[in-house]
Amino acid sequence: MFRLFVGIPLPNSYQERMMSLTGDLALRLKSRINWTKPGNAHVTLKFLGPVDHTRIDAIADVLSTIDFPPFYIRAGGCSCFPDEKKPRVLWAGIMKGTTACTELAKNIETTLEPLGFKRDRGPFKSHMTLGRIKRLASDNWLEILRKTSGVWPGFLADRFVLWKSDLTPDGPIYSVVKEFALQSEGK
Repeated sequence: MFRLFVGIPLPNSYQERMMSLTGDLALRLKSRINWTKPGNAHVTLKFLGPVDHTRIDAIADVLSTIDFPPFYIRAGGCSCFPDEKKPRVLWAGIMKGTTACTELAKNIETTLEPLGFKRDRGPFKSHMTLGRIKRLASDNWLEILRKTSGVWPGFLADRFVLWKSDLTPDGPIYSVVKEFALQSEGK
């Protein structure tokens, strides 16, 4: 079984900025957080979960049928899931490209549904995970989030990726299974 997900890869400028931001936060926070490792940052569009390796070709085949134009993304603002009172995940939101991310995620869900992948229950929230909170301490999350609300540079999302995630004691290792170019319809 492979643990699979579909997402938008983030450029090196985002990977570097995330490393700088999480390094700064790690010095200021009392809570214990597993930070997203450099190179692992992405915008998840659909988590598939454990999938038998024999299904990968069928998944790749249907994903390759998706026609969706490239679009610009810019992150900005940080928040927590489920909320600031009992945060479990610290994330940076997508400010520009939110609608396109949501539409692409819906397109991916619709395309994968005939293969038995269920639609997500809750609304899609385009974001980049900064870290997962493992032990909550007495941090002032509202103040921390206010201080980390800067705007990130924009970039062109020109592809999405089917990734395999191998869980290890040192955190997940992501491997590209297949990339899919975003292109204008009919091209």
